[in-house]
Amino acid sequence: MARGVAAGLERKGLTARTVTIKVRYHDFTTITRSHTENATQDEENLVRRAVALLDKTDAGTRPVRLLGVSVHNLSDNLPARPEKMHPSLPFDMPSL
Repeated sequence: MARGVAAGLERKGLTARTVTIKVRYHDFTTITRSHTENATQDEENLVRRAVALLDKTDAGTRPVRLLGVSVHNLSDNLPARPEKMHPSLPFDMPSL
């Protein structure tokens, strides 16, 4: 689920600061857990945070009816990638 959320962020050119999971147990008791840090769209970072939040629940010991992952505190200010830090010049390369 977190991988799909990360793909959606990348597709839309967004980053997220907060990862939230929702767990609904068999008896309809529902809990949410959230974690906020620096904005990212990195798949492994989002997955790691979602799994860490899930580890803080009873999902491994109680039957689960629903499980969800979402992101919040979205931004379209992507961190600069190394290849984008040096702008290319608009010169044509001569043909050899």
